[in-house]
Parts: sequence; C-alpha cells; structure tokens
Amino acid sequence: MWMNESMAGRITKLLCMGLFITGAFLTPATYANSADFKTGYRAYQRGDFAAAAKEWLALAEAGNTKAQYNVGILFDQGKGVQQDRAEAVSWWRRSAESGFRMAQHNLANAYIAGDGVEQSYKDAVHWLQRASEAGLNRSRYTLGKMYHYGLGVEMDVKRAAILYLAAAETGLDKAQYNLAKPYRDGDGVAQDHALSVKWFRRAAEQGYTKAQNHLATRYARGQGITADMVEAYKWMSLAAQRGHSQAKENLKALVRQMTPEQRTEGKQRAAAFNPVRELH
Repeated sequence: MWMNESMAGRITKLLCMGLFITGAFLTPATYANSADFKTGYRAYQRGDFAAAAKEWLALAEAGNTKAQYNVGILFDQGKGVQQDRAEAVSWWRRSAESGFRMAQHNLANAYIAGDGVEQSYKDAVHWLQRASEAGLNRSRYTLGKMYHYGLGVEMDVKRAAILYLAAAETGLDKAQYNLAKPYRDGDGVAQDHALSVKWFRRAAEQGYTKAQNHLATRYARGQGITADMVEAYKWMSLAAQRGHSQAKENLKALVRQMTPEQRTEGKQRAAAFNPVRELH
C-alpha cells in the first residue's frame, strides 16, 4: 500500500515539527585526532564560529569526513558562514559518500524535508538504510517511520516494528514509545499489552511525555498491568506538567475517581520522580 500525496505531506510536516530525529549534532573533538580539527571545535565551543569555519573548511576541502560533516552543520545553522542549506547538503553528501553515518542521517533528513535539496523519500530511505547498517540508531528509528507510513518504500509495519525494536533496545526513547504502540494495537506484531507497558515505561522513565501519558492510561485501565490509580496519577501529572494537553484532560477525570489520600500519594511520587536517561 502506498501513501497518497496529501497524507505524505502531513507526515512530512510532522517531521519538520520534530516527530523524527533530525540528527544535526556537531561532531566533537574526540571523533578526530587532527590538531586543526580540535582547534576548530574549541573555537566553536567558545562561540567563535568564524574561526571554527576557517579550521574545518580547510580540513573539509582536504577530504576529512568529520570536518565535512561539521562544515555542513555550520552552513545549516548559519554560524561563521552565511546560512545556505544547499551548501550544507553538499558537504553532508561528500561526507556521507565517504561513509560517515551521521552525515548520511542528516542527508536523509534533508531529502525528507526537501530542505536544501529536492524532496525525495526514495533517496532518504537509501541514506537511512546506509546509516542504519552502520549502526546509527536514530537512523533505524527514522527508517522505521518511513516503513510505517510507506514513504519511499512500500508500507511494511512488520519491518517498522523490527527497526523500532533495534533502536529501542539501545535506549532511544522515541523508538521505545513507537514500539509500545504496535504491541498495544497488534500492528505488525502480536498484540501484547504487557510488552506495550514495558516499552511505554522505559520511555516514560526517561522523561518522554507522550509515553508518560500512555503509561498512566494503562495503569488507570489495568491494561497489561495491575490497575493502580496512584501510579496513574503520578505519570499523568508528570505529562500534564510538561504541557501534554490530553494528559491534562485525563487527569481531571482521574482525580474524580480518587480519594484524597490517593491524590496526596500520587503527588508525592510525581515530586520524587527523576528521569534516568538510557545510553544509546
């Protein structure tokens, strides 16, 4: 099944709003052993972007893939150089073609958004596939989205779930959240409410707001886990505090079903919560 043009446009709009991981992260000095590269990184860290651009451009022209990637970031952000998204894409392409996976990921996202290059989901999938094969988990997650919605590939929810799982197991909260939903709905995997709760919880414990709201709902309904109104309150209030509109409405309904003692305990648990980020 292929997605129609209007639906693809809506998904792309969501991408630009942050549904996918953009991956525009600067390559740190630890990624390169060149003295000039490190000089550029220190300049960037202190806000001297022009000096960083001078150091990295020379290295990039000489074929340093990590410098090429960073030069792409500078052109993308307009730091130390005049902002030029097409030039950013050009540098990411040079780095990507040499096998640098972070550049491959950024190039893919440029193709998805049509930012600095003509939009092409097919080309995006190509570069996401290469970055995924190189072990970049944010690319596995984004590639999962492409399969989930049928962008540049034929829709394949089973393949999407496999990619979400690969990224989720490494601790990527967005992947954990997006894996929990298929287990909840039986979409591409056998329905399993307990596994759905497991993945909602892992994302929620990292502070992922959408997962907190869904985990709260599972507790309120006793779906995949023993019903617990206090835990439901804890997670729902945390999501509501972060501005999740549905959590705010759900919390109003939940409070009406709770005793004052339960609400007090729920507030105490929410106040004691500290997100724990997983390494990925």
